[in-house]
Formats: sequence, structure tokens, C-alpha cells
Amino acid sequence: MRLLLLYMLKVIEQLGISFGSPSCDPIFIVKGLLVEKCSEADRRSALTHWWSIVDERGVRDFQGRDVLVARLAVCLLSPNEESTSEFGEQLSWFLEVLGFLGEDVDKAINVIEQHFDFVQG
Repeated sequence: MRLLLLYMLKVIEQLGISFGSPSCDPIFIVKGLLVEKCSEADRRSALTHWWSIVDERGVRDFQGRDVLVARLAVCLLSPNEESTSEFGEQLSWFLEVLGFLGEDVDKAINVIEQHFDFVQG
């Protein structure tokens, strides 16, 4: 999961996406998790915060920027050691949310090629 989280952080930072919620900033929390300065409880609390925004705005809303940013935060906060079998699904959903936000998905895909060590054969 560490590799996926580092990838998502890299893409979010390269695209200049911010979350505007300092107390539940998923970038801060994930970086903190990676260096063991944030706890699993911090991650779950922030995840609950961002899901509440999605629920409040409507789970079918894929147009409002605020709800899409909340979905992106959920993407960033969802991966954990217990969800390693969902790696592909989490990566795919992350790219889809970027697309809904109108971000350059091709740029994110280019980062995949640089970030992940693919075996050429």
C-alpha cells in the first residue's frame, strides 16, 4: 500500500490539488501515516469526515467540485494494510475521480510508468 499512497501523493501534488480542510487534510494525514506521526485512528477520523461530505452532497453527485475533492480525499485515505487485495480497484477509482475533476489523467498515467517498476517482457 505504501507504493500506492506515495503514487497518489505525487500525482495530487503535481496537479496542485488542495483539500482546504486543515484538520482533516488527507495529504498531511497520509504523509504522517507513512512516517508514523499519524495514527490509524487519525486516518479513520479523516475518512469519516470526507465520507460525510460525499453523503451530505449526495452519493450520485459526480459534478460538484467540492464532492469530487471529497471523493479524492476518500481515495487517498482508503488504502491500508488490510486492503492490499483492492490495489487495482483503488488505483482505477483514483484515476476516474481525477477525470471527473477535469484533471489531466494522462499526466497521472505517465507518473504510473515512472513510479511503479513494471517488468517489460
